Amino acid sequence: MHTLNIDFNLQLKNKLIQLYKSKRIPHALLLNGKEGCGHFQLGFFLANLLLCPKASEQPCGSCPSCIKFLAFQHPDIHFSFPIHISKAGNTEISDDKRSEFISLVKKYKTIGKNTWNAILGNESKQSVIGVKESQSINKKLLLTSYEGGPKVLFMWLAESMNLQASNKLLKLIEEPPERTFFIFITNKKDQLLPTIKSRLQCIDIPSPKKPEIVNFLEKEFNLKREDAVKYADTSNRNLHAAVNNYINSSENISQLPIFIKWMRLCYTRNISDNIDWANEFSKVGREGVQIFLIYSLEIFRNCIVGHYNESINDLEEDEQEFLNKFKPFVNNHNIVQITALIEEACLHIDRNANLKILLLDISIKLYQLLKINKQNKE
Repeated sequence: MHTLNIDFNLQLKNKLIQLYKSKRIPHALLLNGKEGCGHFQLGFFLANLLLCPKASEQPCGSCPSCIKFLAFQHPDIHFSFPIHISKAGNTEISDDKRSEFISLVKKYKTIGKNTWNAILGNESKQSVIGVKESQSINKKLLLTSYEGGPKVLFMWLAESMNLQASNKLLKLIEEPPERTFFIFITNKKDQLLPTIKSRLQCIDIPSPKKPEIVNFLEKEFNLKREDAVKYADTSNRNLHAAVNNYINSSENISQLPIFIKWMRLCYTRNISDNIDWANEFSKVGREGVQIFLIYSLEIFRNCIVGHYNESINDLEEDEQEFLNKFKPFVNNHNIVQITALIEEACLHIDRNANLKILLLDISIKLYQLLKINKQNKE
């Protein structure tokens, strides 16, 4: 993971650099934003900056500290993240899943909640940061720094801390050992315990723009520009979703045939067949369903663009052919409701909704929405 080259959120990156140069980096910082906004990368950059003894405006990248950091072997950065707690499986703290976490970050150069839960073995099971983890953090951070410099706790999805874990960290955050820094990454800061949130200085991170995602894919994965644009188009400004689309593209079948079949089922309102489709398609897992819904949202939006006879770049030939036939069913009377329906479904997936029920519910509601244009003509 290239933590030294962040080509998006440059304004916030520069803000962190200025805080560092003026020695005003808060000891407890919260970077909050939607998944794939880049808060993960910014947190890594800051951790690298803090631990590099030769840093000025950037980590030097070549000192022993940076070499260890970039290899995920620096002894003074401690990773904390949600896991599926199991005494029987000997998984009670983050260190028990550290190798899996690092492997995923190296592969994706970013990380997403559903992707991580799939690695843990069960996307529908809630992953948490428990009290044993907080005890482990207390023990680590009260020890002397191995390198003689700062110590950094990097906690991803800090909102996953349960009540006991949060309470266990309160005193440490309020009265940390000298030169100890906390970097908390959250997708939903409001889910943090208020007493924890009040002790953190929060920076809200906006989602990256499409050109920034395209540049990231080109640089980090050596993609051709047209391919990078294709994956960015269906990411909904989520960097992780774009990377996930690319990594899994060779394994996934085309989304278009699935979408066409789904729309036909929705339009005919064949409840029995819709139930069968929802049961079968839910097997792709939370991340797969979410990616498909984002793809569907892009198709719906392209239909609106098509109404104005605007050309749509980077569409496959079969997508363009389908779009010409399908666009009459998506119009200014239903696009707002359709968009809200799909976006709300994506939020429910993040909250562990039952995929079969969710897909069936969307299908039934889409039947009503796709008929709106016809009703208006009548």
